[in-house]
Amino acid sequence: MTDLRSKTFVPFFFTMGLGAFNDNLFKSAIAIFLTYNLPKSEANFLVQLSAGLFILPFFLVSGISGQICDKYEKSSLMKKIKIMEIVIMSVGAYGFIKADINVLLTTLFFMGAQSTLFGPVKYSILPQHLTGKFLLKGNAYTSMGTFIFILMGTILGGILVSKEVTLNFKYFAISFAIIFFAIAGFFSSIFIPEATAANPKQEIGYNIFKQTYKTLKLAHFSKQTRESIYGISWFWFFGFFFMASLPIFCRDIIKGSEIIATIYLALISIGMGTGSIIGNSLTKGNLRMGIVGISGVLLSVFAILFSTINSTNGSTLKNLNDLILQSNFILSSTYLLFVGIFGGLLIVPLYTQLQISVPDQDRSKFIASNNIMNALFMVLAAIFSMILLRFNLKINQIFIIVGLLNGFYFLAYIYRNPRDFYLSFFDLLIRSIYKVEIEGIENLKQKGPSILAANHISFIDPLLLCVVANRAPIFIMDQAYFDLKLLQWFYTSAQAIPITPKKICPDGLEKAINATIEQLRRDEMIAIFPEGFITKTGEIIQFKDGIKRLGEAVPELTLYPVAISGMWGSWFSRHIDGKAMNGLPRRRSFRTKIKISVGKPIKGPDIIPEKVQDEVEKLRGDRL
Repeated sequence: MTDLRSKTFVPFFFTMGLGAFNDNLFKSAIAIFLTYNLPKSEANFLVQLSAGLFILPFFLVSGISGQICDKYEKSSLMKKIKIMEIVIMSVGAYGFIKADINVLLTTLFFMGAQSTLFGPVKYSILPQHLTGKFLLKGNAYTSMGTFIFILMGTILGGILVSKEVTLNFKYFAISFAIIFFAIAGFFSSIFIPEATAANPKQEIGYNIFKQTYKTLKLAHFSKQTRESIYGISWFWFFGFFFMASLPIFCRDIIKGSEIIATIYLALISIGMGTGSIIGNSLTKGNLRMGIVGISGVLLSVFAILFSTINSTNGSTLKNLNDLILQSNFILSSTYLLFVGIFGGLLIVPLYTQLQISVPDQDRSKFIASNNIMNALFMVLAAIFSMILLRFNLKINQIFIIVGLLNGFYFLAYIYRNPRDFYLSFFDLLIRSIYKVEIEGIENLKQKGPSILAANHISFIDPLLLCVVANRAPIFIMDQAYFDLKLLQWFYTSAQAIPITPKKICPDGLEKAINATIEQLRRDEMIAIFPEGFITKTGEIIQFKDGIKRLGEAVPELTLYPVAISGMWGSWFSRHIDGKAMNGLPRRRSFRTKIKISVGKPIKGPDIIPEKVQDEVEKLRGDRL
């Protein structure tokens, strides 16, 4: 699968979307049915019970479902799961027609079990058909589709069991709908291309408690899987509070009716879908984990801002017109939309990192581990919410508390992953200041020891390389700048390697070379300017032989020549008598066009300074 518009991705997208739609159509209909047809105390209990019944299978059978998904071919498995959905929805339709609560709750439990089985298939099949930038893009569209289909299903479920509809059609409308969309999902699944079994020899363990425990342990397989699974689970912890409590916030704080609550739910869902797509555009199809920390912190900012909104008068907002007439409508809508956007921005990279950081043959089991952890965090969120409510806190106060907790979580994420944060931050910063043309970025590989070797024309060249680097590089820099006390914390957290000329420190060069070799043997990417100095003429200075020594020490090393052009004459270049940053920036300032070109890879034994310099000069051309 190489094109998201192809006949291979489209059926998967609609199979996934229709499943999410039908799940929420059914759940929403049951919640409204119970709320408006039973005494308040009984309805409140059964609504909470129904939520628990849907989540319960994620604890019970996620471990087994991961094994099943790894053992069998996935497209045929998806067809069988969709047939299962048709059967389950037929029982649910009977429950609605007979108004049998026991049948409806039983159906909800089995829908949860069906979703538990479908989740690992959905996220593990994508990497089998999508690679490179298409995987991130595929996840973005999958995430967007999920949020939009969830929203539409939730809204339609409420409509089909409303009094206006049931007075005319009783519960035949909702019964027809859940069967119809289950059948539509099955027909869509027929066109999904084959995805070979990842591990046909996988043995299925039927001890649900043992398998759940073993599957949970997979969350700690590596740093990447741990951060992905806990990050996704924390997102759902936060999301449980926000999505589940938003109607209460609208009722008690905004003084809005059910229609207003639906409008706000629509805004946040639209924001999440939009954020999922924006993330892929911002990163140009590259996996940039720094976006997670940035988005998480901004998510908290807008969540807290939204929590400070109050209704401007005591009257109830009954419809959209009443809401628009409120003076704070623009603010509240904007805050909520950005909560959704930053939520969508952070969730896609986390899912993508999880998919690519685990063994192919066990990917479904890791997705199952994530599902269990998600369910656990949502249960913890429900318990935490009940505890806060027992202290008579208002819902907006709870929103502020959860917003602050979310901010602390993602600040800690940034602290643990500073290089990823710097890469994303400086990438966004440079592309907002300059019009950057990128060429040859497809030459870069995601893994293995590698070097970006670029010409040195300005003081911000290291930041410019953040635009093309597909993972966080380690920079080699002058010891004199590294020792600046004001910035040393920054250089240290970025793991920069200081280098000192022999005439200043006899062993300084050797220490830097050895430290660089050590990082390359850990499969890191190193960014280096082989000239050793920033040019004072605009012309490239002769490359030094340090890169040759690195190629000899690490034979599997790959070097990428990089040419930066368009920065000569900028405030950051030494274009005025060999000096830079004199006076105020005038030339080559805001939105100036620059170009960064990445050349074909050069393998370790072929890394010769003259050859690398020649490649950089060819890439740069005549433009300085």
